[in-house]
Amino acid sequence: MAGKKDKAVVAVISGLTDNQAAQITKDILKSKQRNAPLGRGTVASGFMSSVGALLQKGTKQIGG
Repeated sequence: MAGKKDKAVVAVISGLTDNQAAQITKDILKSKQRNAPLGRGTVASGFMSSVGALLQKGTKQIGG
């Protein structure tokens, strides 16, 4: 058995340009597909002032 699948990852990275935020989002999506293809999640990118709303709402649903 590979272990219980009861873990999650949440990351907030601030001080990024639009291009940096887009690249990190792209890398997260690739890593998720490679490591947890059936996992579900949300990736959000936006202004630092709206971090709370981004975490609650999300913009891109990534699922399995």
